[in-house]
Amino acid sequence: MYLKSLELYGFKSFPDRTKLLFEKGTTIIVGPNGSGKSNISDAMKWVLGEISTKSIRGSKMEDIIFSGTETRKPMGFAEVSVTFDNTDPENRLDCVYDEVTVTRRYYRVGESEYFINRRAVRLRDIYQLFMNTGIGRDGYSIIGQGKIAEIISRKSEERRGIFEDASGIAKFRFQKNEAERNLGQTVDNLTRVNDVFVEIENRVGPLEKEAVKAKRAIELMERKKEADIRLWLYDSERLRTAVEAAVAELEKADFDFRNISESLESLQNQSETLLQRSQSNKASSEQLLGRIREQTRLIYTIQSDRNLTDRNIQHTNELINAADESTANYRNMLSGEKELTEGKQRLIEEYNKTLGELNAEYEKLGDEREALDNKVRRLKSECDKAFTDISETEAQLAELRTQLAVLRNASSEGSDKNDSVLREIDEYEKAVKDLGIQCETKEKLLGKYNSNIAAISEKLTGLNEKRSELNALREQNMQALSRLIIARDTVSQKIDTYNSIQKNFDEYISSVRFVMNQYAEGKITDRNGNRCGTIYGPLSKVISVDDEYITAIEVALGANIQNIVVDDAETAKAAMFALKRAEKGRATFFPIDSMKGQSASRETVDAGKFRGYISAADKLVECEEKFANIISSLLARTVVFDNIDNANYAAKAIGYRVKIVTLDGQQVNVGGSFTGGSTGRNNGILSRAAEIRHMQDSLEAYEKEIADARNELDSTDAAIEDINDEISENENNKGLMEAMAGTVLPAVEKLRAQIDANKTLIEKMNSDFRTVKQRRDEYELRITDLSAELAGLENKASEIKAFRNERNIEMNAAEDAMGETDAKITELYIKISGMKKDIETESSLLEASKTRTLEIQANIQSMAVKKTEYTATVRELTEKLKLSDIAEKEAEELLTKLNSERAEIENEGSEFEKRISEINAGTKELMANKEIAFRARTLTESKLENLKAEQDKIAPMLMDDYGMTRADALKLGYLPIISDEERRSSTAIQTECRNKLRAIGHVDLDAVEKYNELKKRYDEMLVQITDLRESEAKIRAEIKELDKQMEKTFLDAFNKINENFGRVFSELFGGGHAEILLTEPDDVLSSGIEIKAAPPGKIIKSLMQLSGGEQSFVAIALFFATLQVNPTPFCILDEIEAALDDANVSRFANYIKRYSEETQFIIISHRRGTMEAAERLYGVTMPERGISKVLSLVISEIAGKGDKELDGLFG
Repeated sequence: MYLKSLELYGFKSFPDRTKLLFEKGTTIIVGPNGSGKSNISDAMKWVLGEISTKSIRGSKMEDIIFSGTETRKPMGFAEVSVTFDNTDPENRLDCVYDEVTVTRRYYRVGESEYFINRRAVRLRDIYQLFMNTGIGRDGYSIIGQGKIAEIISRKSEERRGIFEDASGIAKFRFQKNEAERNLGQTVDNLTRVNDVFVEIENRVGPLEKEAVKAKRAIELMERKKEADIRLWLYDSERLRTAVEAAVAELEKADFDFRNISESLESLQNQSETLLQRSQSNKASSEQLLGRIREQTRLIYTIQSDRNLTDRNIQHTNELINAADESTANYRNMLSGEKELTEGKQRLIEEYNKTLGELNAEYEKLGDEREALDNKVRRLKSECDKAFTDISETEAQLAELRTQLAVLRNASSEGSDKNDSVLREIDEYEKAVKDLGIQCETKEKLLGKYNSNIAAISEKLTGLNEKRSELNALREQNMQALSRLIIARDTVSQKIDTYNSIQKNFDEYISSVRFVMNQYAEGKITDRNGNRCGTIYGPLSKVISVDDEYITAIEVALGANIQNIVVDDAETAKAAMFALKRAEKGRATFFPIDSMKGQSASRETVDAGKFRGYISAADKLVECEEKFANIISSLLARTVVFDNIDNANYAAKAIGYRVKIVTLDGQQVNVGGSFTGGSTGRNNGILSRAAEIRHMQDSLEAYEKEIADARNELDSTDAAIEDINDEISENENNKGLMEAMAGTVLPAVEKLRAQIDANKTLIEKMNSDFRTVKQRRDEYELRITDLSAELAGLENKASEIKAFRNERNIEMNAAEDAMGETDAKITELYIKISGMKKDIETESSLLEASKTRTLEIQANIQSMAVKKTEYTATVRELTEKLKLSDIAEKEAEELLTKLNSERAEIENEGSEFEKRISEINAGTKELMANKEIAFRARTLTESKLENLKAEQDKIAPMLMDDYGMTRADALKLGYLPIISDEERRSSTAIQTECRNKLRAIGHVDLDAVEKYNELKKRYDEMLVQITDLRESEAKIRAEIKELDKQMEKTFLDAFNKINENFGRVFSELFGGGHAEILLTEPDDVLSSGIEIKAAPPGKIIKSLMQLSGGEQSFVAIALFFATLQVNPTPFCILDEIEAALDDANVSRFANYIKRYSEETQFIIISHRRGTMEAAERLYGVTMPERGISKVLSLVISEIAGKGDKELDGLFG
């Protein structure tokens, strides 16, 4: 097993997902102070189960979560994952997977999550997984910053943890702790069972006496039962005989009553026939009356329409007058706009004239500035040429002075130095050749570095552009996702609110809420406590309506929408009884069995002929078939129209004999009243249910969009992460190349300068040598000529300098003039810009005026069209008025004819009434006789009911008292009483048993059964106590055996560590001696551990006498000694060598190399000697305050580079 990777996300200073890959061998982590190196070791401790915030350098667990910076928000959680290779069969975790990933996540709200290979586990499972491996939370595989010396400074008893973990007794310790926990539970159970056993033991004796008493009472109750049953059999038979006699008497009374009733019925039939004819006559009269009323309403309607037409004609004439006035006003506005347009045009012409003058002046100043600019450039050119001439002259002067010096030198020194000059030239040429070789090598290396840097820079440019695009896309995705989440949460909150309202019936009146809540709790019962039938809920719960008809149906139903639908009348009565009993108000119920449906009336059918008709209201409601009668009884005679105008027209035509509602909730009532106004959106019960459905659909759509947005965001994040990794890798490579080039470039420049200087010197020396050799005899003459030439050149240089000064003065004056011209040009440019702005403003106003003119002209034409339409309307209305007069005259003639026909029918009705009165007199006499017969029948029936009531009273007594029927009693051998004497004897027995039972007093009839159950429980608990005592002894034996195993295992490991400690100490310190001792050898499992160590040449009585570096080195020696006994798969060491000097750091590094074959080392360090042991190097930086980044470098990749090149890498 070895450590493969560690991934941090949101942990301390690592807000971005950071993954460190590890191979076998040694990995070094470097970086400046405060860059976040130690957070890596803290992360490893934490993910392996560390629960002490102090151990990971925090005050509370929340401190591990990235807390934000000036530019980044704090994160809501921290997550660390560590992955192990588990393929080594000899050093394998107790896990079936070949790769084990442990993940720990902590949220700012205080919740923690633990995972092994993405499967949720407990912290205890992680602790057990790493038990005895040395890498758990209590292991010695992770030594934090400043913790190495604590091994020495701790008290002796506090050092046991490392040695116990190394000895492998942690598993035994865990088993012992489990056994002790089980022992504690067993002892607690035994104590608890003993307490219960004592209580039961105290109850057995008294309950046995109570059982004897109960047996006596049961015997008396059996005797009383026999007497009760025999008496019941006697009395029930007596009542049965009396009831049969009363039934016969009642049948005779019924016969007399029927004879009288038949005679009476014959007379009533005659009266009914006459009455029907009279009713038919009245119906005809009523029908004529209806036609009369209808004709009257028609005349009224015609008169109303005529009045309405008069008002419309008057209103249309008023509109014509208003159109004339508007046309006049528009013409006045048109005249004003024309004047305004002409004024704007004149003003714009004046502005354009002024602008032309300013532009001419601007061009003139521009020409002047151009002339000045040309003059300045000419003067500057002359000054530059003069400067060049001065430089050339001075160079010639320097050359002449050098030649004079050489000639004079050569002339004075003679030819004896020629040989020395030749030797010096040879030495310089050899040096130039050597320097050229070195420079060429360096230049090739530098060219390679620069080529790599240019290629990486070009690649980085493309990657950065791509990252910017991805970041912009991610920001867009985040904003879109945020908007979707806010919208989703808003809809979800509304749905929860509406669902809560519906669930709690908050939208219904209090009495409805009470009934529904009581029914849900099973508390709706009748007066006898029996459960009622089904309560389906308010009417709104059993129907559904399409969205476009919801408002109309809610208005049509009105308060009925809250009425409660139930199975039958009994259920309704039970609910009303509950309301009355609790004083919770009143409610209306719709029993399914009693609600009768209605069919559509003639008026409802007629309404379908009118414009705007949609449907009868009950046809727009969907419900189960059993609720259909309720819906039709409420809505069958209500119709739905599209708008109030069409509804009003239809209602008026039908005579306001049908209820009409519109889609927007307006209502025309029967009789002609109107109800309407605004209806709040989603305020209705049905509207809210529909709104919930719509919001559910919206919520699903939002969830899908959010999922898509999250997927797109994840893809973008993955792409950004990939490109960030690529950019980081390229920046690292570029930094390395620049560092390498930075070390080479100064050397190249220095070599080039040395070569150039030597070449110049060689050329000079060769030239001088040849000149001296060839013209040795002419030295003096040449010196004279050169001196004269030198004087001439000096004069020429003075003249050029004077000329240059004059041109400088002239150029400065021209530049000052050009500055003044620039100021004038700027001022003029501002005026021109302002004038252009004024022209633009006035032009805009002119265009606006023209637009208004066109609008006014359009309005004038529109008024003319409207006036024409109004005039045509007046003509149409006048023609309609004439037709109304004709219709009114015809209707009045028909009304006169109908009144005459009705008078004739009323006269026939009077004759029928006279004959009915004669028949009623005979009926009255028969009714008197019927009353006498009815009284006789009633008395007999009352007697029978009294006997049956007495029979009903005693009938259930046998079943209620003893749970048997008459047949059961006879079958069981209970003999009925056959005489009054025997009845008196049974009554005496009944009384005797009652008195004896009363004397016994209260008796628990279940005492016998309770005694038997308690005695059984007593015997069972006795066996349970025996088992618990045996279990306690067994666990104590197990603990004793575990102590023996732990003591033996610990001593073996302790002795090996002690032996290794002495040897390792001598190797690291170059001598000396060291050992570990048990402070209490007789108590191995709790004894403290004392460390003794003395470096060579020192006598040490206490470890505190050692220096800080020596103490750290002693602890390191003990650490390596422990590793030899029980090597851990990996170790994370955080600056444990910080206190060592360079020599001891090298020894430490050598030991790391020695053990890296068996143990994987991850070391956080600042020391160069430790870095030399690394096979892989990670650098931790903090490019942005508070945010750590990790850079990686495989040491083998730069192994061929020289020491000077590595200097730049290690700082």
